[in-house]
Amino acid sequence: LCLLRSPPFPPARRCVICMLEFAYGDPVRFLPCLHVYHVGCIDDWLMRSFTCPSCMEPVDAALLSSYETN
Repeated sequence: LCLLRSPPFPPARRCVICMLEFAYGDPVRFLPCLHVYHVGCIDDWLMRSFTCPSCMEPVDAALLSSYETN
């Protein structure tokens, strides 16, 4: 999992969890499948489900505690 300080534009223009558009400086997280979400949104999601909310690809629980920050 990767944490960034600004989201990629395009393709992802909005977080599919909260449905808010990404703004410059928002902390975002990429999953291994390359889908991107607000950090707070995806962290809460992954506490309940170990799958990507967009593609349902499994997310390895070991990655949740050892993500790379940029």
